[in-house]
Amino acid sequence: MLVNSIFKGKSSKELQKLLSVLVDQFFMSLTTFGTTIILARTFDVLVYADFVLLMTITVFVLGFQSSLISKPYTINLRDFKKIDGKDYFQFTLNSKLLFTLIVLAVFPFTYYLLFKEWNTTNVAVFTLFIVSYTFYYFIRETLLSERKTRINMNYGLICSVFLIGLLFIIWIYKISNIYFYLFFASCIYLGLSTYYLTRNYRRKSNFFDNFLKFFRRNWKVGKWLIGSNFLFHLAGNIYPWLLLLLTEKRDVAVLGVLLSIASIISPVLKALESYLLPLFVGFQNDLAKINSLVKRCFLLFGVFACIVLITGYFFGQNLMSLFFGEKYNNLGAVVFFPFLIQAVAIFFQPLKITLMAIKRTDIDFWVFIPRSSIAVILGYVFVKQFGIYGVFYTMLVEIVFYQFILYGIYLNILKSKTGY
Repeated sequence: MLVNSIFKGKSSKELQKLLSVLVDQFFMSLTTFGTTIILARTFDVLVYADFVLLMTITVFVLGFQSSLISKPYTINLRDFKKIDGKDYFQFTLNSKLLFTLIVLAVFPFTYYLLFKEWNTTNVAVFTLFIVSYTFYYFIRETLLSERKTRINMNYGLICSVFLIGLLFIIWIYKISNIYFYLFFASCIYLGLSTYYLTRNYRRKSNFFDNFLKFFRRNWKVGKWLIGSNFLFHLAGNIYPWLLLLLTEKRDVAVLGVLLSIASIISPVLKALESYLLPLFVGFQNDLAKINSLVKRCFLLFGVFACIVLITGYFFGQNLMSLFFGEKYNNLGAVVFFPFLIQAVAIFFQPLKITLMAIKRTDIDFWVFIPRSSIAVILGYVFVKQFGIYGVFYTMLVEIVFYQFILYGIYLNILKSKTGY
């Protein structure tokens, strides 16, 4: 009933699309969480800490890619007619290929700066994983932008089956070599990416045809998304590195499992964002309708937030012990904090979607400046004084600050445009 009220007036095809997204993300959530469980249990704590650090880098690259290529494609696609839309699609594929070449050139140097060492095997395997992971998720974002939810679901199910099979092998044979997982996971991502490219890439397309037209469209919204993404990841991914600098490497692994268990619902929310964004874009010139949709979405996301809070309060430590074993037992009250922070982020998700849909991507950038400053400055002070608790004290302050400022700006825009 709640979902029906949100999509009031829409055909059953919309609900079928949403169902495809949710089925896909259920299996992706299961796979992501299963990866955390198997690797955290199988790998030594310090090795798993390296994996957590690698994922912060990978997610940063993915976010940068999404801001520069995928999100602008979603926002601008409706502005082009059918023929221009095909050219825009090929421009987007070529942009992704160019982005991949830049990653291949830049990451080895970045690795040396971050880890203060040179290990050829690490550089090669880590680069392969980053490139394959970001390519696969580029495809997912592209399909969801085009609202091809069933095709996206098929890709997701195939990927999940192979990844679960890989995790099963690691668990059964107790393979504790991180290279084994990274290499074969990369092969899975690259296999699906190659299949997509062979079916959709058109060599006759000239990357420089209409280049300026497409680039300017992307840059108009993308420049703010890029800045926001950098500041977002500075705020969100600085904490493992602060722990590595100020406490001990084991705390990095603990933080990784804490955040993963609280964010098990995140892939579902990411899918809902990717699904809802094109829907909101359809009403970008009618803020009254968007506001009505936002209010209904607050109900849906509020239910998700309550489920996360209840789960964390009553079952948080039990879940940690159940999934991750003795290495992560008896962590105390810190277990509840990631659930609380995740609940706040979940509840305000419709605001983020709305501001992207009406092309106010600049707002996120400006608000992230003080937010990232809080994360770095307050994070350094709190982590130094309180250890891993300091991470969550800082995260709570910065996310509450960010969401309430964003809500105030949204209400101001609404009032100025509609008089509400």
